[in-house]
Amino acid sequence: MNLTAARLLETLRQLPQASCCHLAFSGGLDSCVLLHLLAVLRPQLPYRLQAIHVHHGLQREADGWQAYCEQQCQRYDIPVDSVRLTLSLNSGDSLEAVAREARYQALAARMGEGDLLLTAQHQDDQAETLLLQLMRGSGPAGLASMPTLARFGPGWLARPLLAYSRQSLEHYAQQHELTWQEDPSNQDQRFDRNFIRHQVMPLLRSRWPAASTTLSRAARFSGELLMLAKEEAEEDLTKARHGETDTLSISALKQFHTVRLRNLLRHWISAAGASPPSSKKLARIEQEAVHGRIDAAPLIRWDGWEVRRYRDQLFLKRAHKIDVPTQPIAWYDRSQLVLPEGLGRLIAQPGEGGVSAARWHRGVVEVRFRRGGERCQLPAQSHHRPLKKLFQEWGVPPWERECMPLVYVDGELAVIPGRCVCEPFQARPGEEAIVVEWEKV
Repeated sequence: MNLTAARLLETLRQLPQASCCHLAFSGGLDSCVLLHLLAVLRPQLPYRLQAIHVHHGLQREADGWQAYCEQQCQRYDIPVDSVRLTLSLNSGDSLEAVAREARYQALAARMGEGDLLLTAQHQDDQAETLLLQLMRGSGPAGLASMPTLARFGPGWLARPLLAYSRQSLEHYAQQHELTWQEDPSNQDQRFDRNFIRHQVMPLLRSRWPAASTTLSRAARFSGELLMLAKEEAEEDLTKARHGETDTLSISALKQFHTVRLRNLLRHWISAAGASPPSSKKLARIEQEAVHGRIDAAPLIRWDGWEVRRYRDQLFLKRAHKIDVPTQPIAWYDRSQLVLPEGLGRLIAQPGEGGVSAARWHRGVVEVRFRRGGERCQLPAQSHHRPLKKLFQEWGVPPWERECMPLVYVDGELAVIPGRCVCEPFQARPGEEAIVVEWEKV
């Protein structure tokens, strides 16, 4: 299919409305073609145009590319924001992956709420991406490759040229006598994508001339199936939620067969903003956390996240070691207290059913964390009970108990925030009371 301004306009009109449209402009063939098309269509577009050029600092020609991009944008009277990156590589990191991640972070940081970001990937890029994902053993999300439209930062990322081949872009550039910059690293076949582009794709086209079109279509079909899988997962997630919490009911999860259960778990994890677990980790969640022994305490960790089970609930949370203070924390102002180790803050304000305001204001108030042996006399009860037993009755998971702040008044346990006020400190009917709440991060 030939690329024309009229056809691109039809595609752009199907995108979400925005007040500003950004173009990721590298100065290569693809983005130069898209820049020219946007300049031609500008009188018919409902948004302000802005280009963003990312200077990675990886090539000695990078300064020249930046100058070229700025000249091209000046020629079309389109503002350009040039961003310089300093990349930091750790042992084992892929330069290609690190550069891509840093580039997208820089682009997202320059977008406003609801803005559009256009990138110039085309049909051949889509075919290469699908082959890369196949060789990585990717699941449905990977095989869907690059969507035409996706949420990105505070707005949207759109790829309006995915239906067009590189050949059609070259034809457009020749027609309009466009110039562009060639990145020599695109010839370096140490990079997987370049190897596919220069070795694999020509071989495939020699046997199947329409290989790029066919592979791109396969990616689109995978994307459509992924949408259906997400819709089903969202329905299943509603059924499996444990009440109004973000946890899942183990008994509900056990009703799903393996394929549907794993689809649900992936969606649940993705919705929380966590990175996807590997196939082995996902299998462990299914086998150990969902179908494991009822008395087991499974823990599955990956990339700073963890899944745990307690009773009938499956928990997903960030994994980080918390060193709770061993010494009491004085609470001087009695209104709010920021807790250490990212544990949130305590807020004390007038309310009903709280601690006696008189004792609160005249006593010595401090916060401690569990050391073992704590006891509390619940309201309307005649004896003290171990805090461990109370936590069990309240269904507080074991890993949360050590991090729960305990409020002491004059050296005695007075308040378990969000749970109860111990009897000796409970405000009496008609007496002013202070309610202590724990606001978690």
